[in-house]
Amino acid sequence: MADTGGRRRTGGAEGHQVGRGRGQGAAAQAEIREFARELAELRADAGDPSGPQLCKAAGGGLSTSGVSELLGGKRGAYGIPRWETVRAFVEGCRRHAEAVGIGLDGERGGTAYWRRRHGELVKELDRLEQEGPVLSAFDPLPAVPRGFTGREADLGGLLALLDPAAGEEQAVLVASVHGMGGMGKTTLGLAVGHEAVRRGLFSGVLFLDLHGYDDSVLDAGQVLDTVLRALGAAPEQIPPGTDQRAALYRARLDARTRAGERVLVLADNASAAEQVQHLVPPPGPHRLLVTSRDDFAAALDASLVDLDVLTPAQAVQLLDAAVRLVLPKDARVAADPAGAARVAALCGHLPLALRIAAGQLAGDRGLQPDQLADELEDTADRLDLLEDGPRAVRGVLERSYRRLAPTHAEMFRLLAVNPGPDLALEAAAAATGMAKLKDVRLRLVALSRASLIRQDPETRRWRMHDLVRAYADELAREDPRRSAVALRRLLEYYDRIAATRGGHQFDRYYVGYGQSAMDLAALDAERANLTAAVHAAREAGHHDLVMSLADNIAEYLDVRRRLEDGLAVVKASLASAEEVGDPRMKALGLIQFGYLMQELGHLEESESVQRSAVALCHECGFSRTEAAAWDFLGMTLSGQGRLEEAELAQRTSLALYRKEGLEVSESNLGLILQELGRFEEAEQAHRAALLVLQKSGWQAGEAIAWHNLGTTMRSSGDLEQAVKAARQAIALFRELDYQYNLGWAADELADTLLAAGHPAAEVRAVREEAAAAHRRTGDEAKALAALAKPDGPS
Repeated sequence: MADTGGRRRTGGAEGHQVGRGRGQGAAAQAEIREFARELAELRADAGDPSGPQLCKAAGGGLSTSGVSELLGGKRGAYGIPRWETVRAFVEGCRRHAEAVGIGLDGERGGTAYWRRRHGELVKELDRLEQEGPVLSAFDPLPAVPRGFTGREADLGGLLALLDPAAGEEQAVLVASVHGMGGMGKTTLGLAVGHEAVRRGLFSGVLFLDLHGYDDSVLDAGQVLDTVLRALGAAPEQIPPGTDQRAALYRARLDARTRAGERVLVLADNASAAEQVQHLVPPPGPHRLLVTSRDDFAAALDASLVDLDVLTPAQAVQLLDAAVRLVLPKDARVAADPAGAARVAALCGHLPLALRIAAGQLAGDRGLQPDQLADELEDTADRLDLLEDGPRAVRGVLERSYRRLAPTHAEMFRLLAVNPGPDLALEAAAAATGMAKLKDVRLRLVALSRASLIRQDPETRRWRMHDLVRAYADELAREDPRRSAVALRRLLEYYDRIAATRGGHQFDRYYVGYGQSAMDLAALDAERANLTAAVHAAREAGHHDLVMSLADNIAEYLDVRRRLEDGLAVVKASLASAEEVGDPRMKALGLIQFGYLMQELGHLEESESVQRSAVALCHECGFSRTEAAAWDFLGMTLSGQGRLEEAELAQRTSLALYRKEGLEVSESNLGLILQELGRFEEAEQAHRAALLVLQKSGWQAGEAIAWHNLGTTMRSSGDLEQAVKAARQAIALFRELDYQYNLGWAADELADTLLAAGHPAAEVRAVREEAAAAHRRTGDEAKALAALAKPDGPS
């Protein structure tokens, strides 16, 4: 090999001291650069000036560009050198140099010099690899806001989820905390970070606020720039490209891994997967925790923690704690539990709203919780009250709304017209006028991912938080014409549901009606919406829908014993009938009103109302409706013990029905005859009623007729026939899911079985069925009474 002449060679590695701390590895890097220069000169002598042959032969993970960076005096793309990689490269260079005959002779490039030079450098690299780098510390994690409470279960669940000590099968690299604005996601994330460090799960927490819902949202490149600086990279070391920054981020985490560190990256307020996708750590001890109002967990392969509002008890606890933070001795919340519970409920148990409400109480020491609750009752003013300087529920919701696509924003506004607490997919389609359910579903899913609505995974129904609903109402009022059209479409949808799945209260007692049983499950799902729809229709002036809806859900509300709801609905119907001048609907409303008064025990008022219905129908010539009015009047008179008048009213009803050519049930007449002790006539009336009702197809009426027949047979002393009739009734009530009727029918059967001398076990089984039915209707007193009755002779 020719002498290199005037080329300057420097001394070996033993002439440099390697410092620690921020200058850690600097001397070693200088040695590597000098070593690389020597290699470059030797490469040129060997006819490989660009280095690809050397790099390929040397291996070790360094590319030609990596060598070029060393030659240029740069620290390289990794910032902190990967010493084992550099050492492998140096070893490969030695092997390649010897293989091609570089450095085997010559004064400054001889074998002895080369091997000494290489040996010293390898020794230094071994030491650096063994000791590991000294890494920069993270900025202190922000403190958890004082008064943190109610999220203990979520805190424990996240710590278990992110624990680096979990086995490979349970290991979760990324967890995403999702929930609407004001839910306390940031606070929970900070609590997780502090507790994770305290427990030793992580050696440090790197906190990043991505400002995803502010005007200055950080893009992926800015996020990586921020995190790299936090990881100790100097600005000049951060490459311009996102992919290069991501590679450097992973390398920095690798360096932390080799140093025995476990890092939790807490990316707060992310608004899109693109912001954080490069922060997902490689398999190992590091974890990423993301908080967001948007659900993009699937895009990150993250475990989703869907944060919901606090429980009522937790909400009151937070309200009390937040007041006492300002006024430690203030006991107003504790002294007024009912008022505090109302405040919490009107805040929707949302942590942000509760803290603002607490600020209202702390700012006005004379304000009592019940007074604040009264002010919050007005939905139109609620969002104005829930604003406290920089904290405002409306502002949080507005920032989420502004990010919606136009079609999704329109869907959000139109959903506000729903009068009830939730809605089905078909109802949302009706409100928006969209034909394809798939398109409606996709828009609802988009709103759910933005935390503006939630879907119940079991019922698959969609619901807005009360405060979100208040905000949506504000937006809907900005376009009243469009909202009015959507409301009308939705009310018509609910009326169709009630008409096709419900039934009329007064026209099912005669042959020819032929309607199938009510779809109680469907009506149960829509009950709150159906009753609210009546009042919304009344407020909007859609009197036709008020009366139609009220008529169509009357029997359902009776079956489910929602008597107070039924009373409110029939009052609205009566008001609309009066306003539009519809005497037949007014008569039907009076009959229903009188029936509900009877069921609620107001017999005198019931009689007065029913007589008004009879008079109105007679005056207007509504014979069939008048027949129904006489029927219900007869039952009211029977309840008052006026049995002869009751019988006359029933026979008048039957005569009017037959005058109309209708074959009608005599079941109610049979009950009055039974009360009069005329059991044979009562039995004949019940058996005739059974034939009529079986022909009509009204199973509920048939079940009632079987029950009435059974009570008559029992009263006449034919106990075994009474048992058979009662079992027929109970079987039908079970099939129909008429729990209220099943309860009293089972009570009656158990008493009959006892009187007939049936085994105590048989009696007990029926009493337990009766109690279970009473409980399902919410009547615990009747359930306990059923269970307290004897099963056999005392």
